[in-house]
Amino acid sequence: MIRLRSARYLAIVSCLIFAGSSAAVGCASSDSKSSGQATTSSADSATQGLPDVPQSEFVDKTSLPEVTITVKDNVFSPQYITVSPGTKVIFNNQGRNPHNVIPVTSGAFEQIATDDLQPEEQDQIVFDEPGMYPYYCSLHGTPKKGMNGRVQVAES
Repeated sequence: MIRLRSARYLAIVSCLIFAGSSAAVGCASSDSKSSGQATTSSADSATQGLPDVPQSEFVDKTSLPEVTITVKDNVFSPQYITVSPGTKVIFNNQGRNPHNVIPVTSGAFEQIATDDLQPEEQDQIVFDEPGMYPYYCSLHGTPKKGMNGRVQVAES
């Protein structure tokens, strides 16, 4: 009886340790600023399962080499932008809370960690390849609702 209880206890503890270490790996952040580069992303695969956003909702910023998205009060503003390849997109946190910028498609671009987007801080991503890059703040939204947005990189 004691052996069964001990084995059951060890199994439960092992599962909890494994789950905790998996969560810690997923939540780890880097100490350095991301200054990330975006990789190729197909618009169809990047937005699969996400709500449709009409093209009229995208703010055309294709003539600018640098675009700032304001991060404040659980909103990215503008939420949807169209840029040219090579555009530097700056995420500027003007709010009171920390935020992050997570690609919906894993690996589409280097995420901006919460440590790098504290109040009054900013970080940037350069989008070189045409495609659709949906993103969200995992602290205040999901890919489908809440604090999310999209960068559309036009063909050159």
